Amino acid sequence: MTKTAYLFGEVHGSEAVCLKEFEIWNDFYSRGFRHLFLEIPYFEAQFLNLWIKSEDDSILDELWRDNKGTAGNSIFDRDFFIIIKLLCHETVFHGTDIGHAYDTTGERFLKTVFPDSEKYRLAADNIEQGRNYYKAWQENIDESYIEANREKSMAENFIREFDKVGCDVVGFYGEAHVFSEYVGNFGISENMCSLLKKHYCEEIKIVPELLKNLITPLSLTEIELNGKKYKAEYFGKVYTPFDESCEYIEIFRLKDTENDFSAFPKKENYIPEMLYPCSININDVFVINSLNNEKSVMVQIFICDGFSEEYGNMTTEINMEAK
Repeated sequence: MTKTAYLFGEVHGSEAVCLKEFEIWNDFYSRGFRHLFLEIPYFEAQFLNLWIKSEDDSILDELWRDNKGTAGNSIFDRDFFIIIKLLCHETVFHGTDIGHAYDTTGERFLKTVFPDSEKYRLAADNIEQGRNYYKAWQENIDESYIEANREKSMAENFIREFDKVGCDVVGFYGEAHVFSEYVGNFGISENMCSLLKKHYCEEIKIVPELLKNLITPLSLTEIELNGKKYKAEYFGKVYTPFDESCEYIEIFRLKDTENDFSAFPKKENYIPEMLYPCSININDVFVINSLNNEKSVMVQIFICDGFSEEYGNMTTEINMEAK
């Protein structure tokens, strides 16, 4: 039987991405798709499959507490699951990442299944993957070696789950796991997607799509800079759990800037394209608001002014106070 896996590479924690992902999944769901593959551990997906059939959100609340401060723990990710439960309630979740939160979610899941069951064995194996991954980081083992092992485990987990279902599936994963040229994979040439293609050859179709190429602005607004008003495309908020100075950033792309910002000096502060939820091109100008408790704590201007073999298109912060 010919099957296809439609894999979408995402930026984590993005409002625009989460909205687009539900739109994509809802479309596939309306066409009869039911199996959704995600960059989460096996045992977390099993909890989601229990939650989607439950009468309340207590299971989801527990998962959110376990994953607090991680990239996929934004309010947008939570809303993504809530709306799936409301409108696509026959969705079956498949988790194919290594066992993150192995000592909380993982151990709690083991207590819900029989020790001699397949679910127990798969969860225990997934926990071991997670434990080995974080142990390797603590021991300062080579980054590329650690991440290459993760990609290998993710591919093996995907193959196991995909081979169980006799139908096409959809998957949402970080860009680096779907497109090897996108950094975040520590220079690894064979990521999860490339390993899947090698494993299945032409027998099974693996269709990758860079999700940011499908993202459109959530709204249009107007921003005034240096006495001039610019139309701006708003791409929503992005969760920033690893930045202690803010909780979210808001991203705007200015239109028709011409060369208004080319003469400004630049700071040594860079954001690569992999951190933007939308596609970016040379000379694009972005306004980024840092938010803490919904209040703006900083406004920065970035211009796309170069390309890096390692990071792709790069944006550099402009010093608006010194021209």
